Amino acid sequence: MVRPFLEEAEKVSLSRCLEVLGSWPIVLLSPADLDLAAIQHFCGNRAIERRFDPGYFKSIADYNRLMISARFYEAFADYDYMLLYQLDAYVFEDRLAEWCARGYDYVGAPALHQGFERLPEGEAAQYAKALDSHRLVFNGGLSLRKISAMKRLIKLYNFFFPAWPGNEDMLFSLASTRLQPLKPFMKLPQWRTALEFSFEKSPAASLEITKGKLPFGCHAWEKYDPAFWTAYILDQP
Repeated sequence: MVRPFLEEAEKVSLSRCLEVLGSWPIVLLSPADLDLAAIQHFCGNRAIERRFDPGYFKSIADYNRLMISARFYEAFADYDYMLLYQLDAYVFEDRLAEWCARGYDYVGAPALHQGFERLPEGEAAQYAKALDSHRLVFNGGLSLRKISAMKRLIKLYNFFFPAWPGNEDMLFSLASTRLQPLKPFMKLPQWRTALEFSFEKSPAASLEITKGKLPFGCHAWEKYDPAFWTAYILDQP
């Protein structure tokens, strides 16, 4: 949260989160100096507030610093898992307990670095081939994270390497499978399993790959093929 109000698409996203996942603790992450009154009102004043230094919210790079900080995850030490839900995400049904039970340390939508944004259903085989042959990032915008695993990986990374230079989800999904000291310490799904959790790029091709079954949720639905999502996302702005 970096603003004291919600855009229309963010209202759709947050409203859906509250509707589908409202039986779980809902936590608003925000700068310490942000007025959350309007957003809390939207949430029915039932969200937990967790405040962090405003310096973590000034840029994407600052946000990445927060997400790879052991102190951030220590703030949630009372929980086993965290579902990170940015307000360009959308969930279809409450399958959160099921995904926690699978025991992955980190899972998000499989994403390719460049291209493949809007492949249609007829190019599902091409998309699957690309997902098979490229190193993938599991996007952090809608991601399930095991708190103890996040803390462990950050501690290990900081022991062997200087500060992480890129997007935080690349550390947890891509770098953790490439850097030898980290490889034994992260349990990640295969990309086909990750597609059951979330779609991001090429949702039409993704739905063909999953044989017509929607995932738990999706990320960046307004950015990647919004026309596809009109049949599935309610009350779009």
